Amino acid sequence: MTDSQILVTEISDDGSQIAHALSTPSSDQSGCEMHVLPARTIPVVFLPGIMGSHLKLSQARQDELKKSTNVSWRPEATMETIAMIFKDPHQRQMILDPEATEVDRYEPGNETSDKRHSNVSKVAYLSGAGSATLTQEQRDQHARIRGWSEVFFESYGTLLQTLESQLNQMCREGKANTSWTEGARKALDVSPAEWGGDGGDKLTADELATISDAWYPVHAIGYNWLRSNGDSAKDVAKRIREIIQYYKDRKFQCEKVIVVTHSMGGLVGRALIHPEYGNAMDVVAGIVHGAMPAVGAGAAYKRIRVGFEGSGLMGYIFRKVVGDTGPKVTAVLANAPGGLQLLPSERYGADWLKAELNGEEVLSLPKSDPYTEIYTVQDKWYRLITPEWVNPANSESSGLKKSFNKIKQSRDFHQDIATHYHPLTYLSYCADDKQKAWGAVVWRTTKAPLFEGGAGQRLWLEKLNVSPLASQWATQSDDGEGTAIMTDGVDSQRFGVQIASPADLGDGTVPAERSAQDPVRQGKARISYKQTGYEHQGSYQDNKVIASTLHGICKIAHEAFTWWEK
Repeated sequence: MTDSQILVTEISDDGSQIAHALSTPSSDQSGCEMHVLPARTIPVVFLPGIMGSHLKLSQARQDELKKSTNVSWRPEATMETIAMIFKDPHQRQMILDPEATEVDRYEPGNETSDKRHSNVSKVAYLSGAGSATLTQEQRDQHARIRGWSEVFFESYGTLLQTLESQLNQMCREGKANTSWTEGARKALDVSPAEWGGDGGDKLTADELATISDAWYPVHAIGYNWLRSNGDSAKDVAKRIREIIQYYKDRKFQCEKVIVVTHSMGGLVGRALIHPEYGNAMDVVAGIVHGAMPAVGAGAAYKRIRVGFEGSGLMGYIFRKVVGDTGPKVTAVLANAPGGLQLLPSERYGADWLKAELNGEEVLSLPKSDPYTEIYTVQDKWYRLITPEWVNPANSESSGLKKSFNKIKQSRDFHQDIATHYHPLTYLSYCADDKQKAWGAVVWRTTKAPLFEGGAGQRLWLEKLNVSPLASQWATQSDDGEGTAIMTDGVDSQRFGVQIASPADLGDGTVPAERSAQDPVRQGKARISYKQTGYEHQGSYQDNKVIASTLHGICKIAHEAFTWWEK
């Protein structure tokens, strides 16, 4: 008798499990196996980073903009994405307005929704999705129902599909499947130190065999990253409870989920279990964080002032889409509580905003409070927000005063979650010398542009002579494209200031020491994986990150549930 064919199990609405097999000639003596899903169910829920969730416009805003579609933000490579390159600050503020947007969720049976959510396609395996007789499109639809198409699938699809496949195919006939013991993503009997772990034990064969007696359906939950992460946590908590109830209604034993986060999703995840926000500690077994700006990132200040960065052709397109100038980024993030909550908090530490003159430090802030010393300052050249850039659309719900109120609310949010982590927390982060991040943001003086008073300086006819009293420097003009033109408060000679390239180990966005390592300093992580070799957005395409994430999920499952002892 030849090897048996494994049939894919389908879950009916009443909880019954079925599988379909085709009749074969009597000469075909091969068998079929139906693998019944375990009654114990532990959903794995993924939360993406900023700009990683798809958003749609309210009907009123769509009508106001006279748009043919209700798409607000879809980071996949679509015409809507390319069109953002040509949007000015006014249009960006209108399209990416937290008050006029919501998560673009998949609507089963809606042909338009299927087309819009076609970013999820060619899904190879989905446990419990249906029998082998399902078409590829039907399998993809099941993945969309799980929320996979709400998120940037081009970036997160590798993680979602790997978790779905490996967590639901752990063992066969009492032995670990080869995906756990071989290849770049093997997680069984591997020391966490091989992934940069600072301690902890290997995942053993006995542990894997034990926790294999559960079903791990993988879900993704998008959230409106323009809104406060505290509000998003409330929305995510509601959906997690709905997911749990979905499996309970189908007769599965489902009590809690395991959460996996990326970047800003880590802040949502921490607020998710905070009693003042998501209040979902009772339904979250543990959290695995990836690339989390635990206490903010200096890049948030830099990008609001001069726009996003990017190198090469794809980097050029990326920054053009998300905003390559201060006015484009400020029009969105100065009005978005979620974006403002990525600014460095008090726990980020002092003296991260600096000015240098001829290689000498002449300014270093904050001394204690970034909110009053930098973010809400109005009369200093190093201020975070340029008033003229805040509200190009002249919206009644926007303006400098309202932005300052959002910054004060960000301070409250930062303080609320400052030391708040799940007791079962695992995290990975990058500390790479080739992926420098802005731990400190340094303004350096330079000659004025040629046609902005710098002709004599650039022709060596005039010596640049700048006062070291940087707090007295004054802005003459700033288009947000990289160089602000200044005077020093002593004479009328003009000079330029530019933000220096990042100089701290990180992933290109999150600095390792200033931010990513904060939960380690607090002793909040069971294991932290200090890694190299990837940039921020692509972290979950790195094999070390995926393997260490699998390790964290399995350790949480083994420790958090009492089922196994029974």
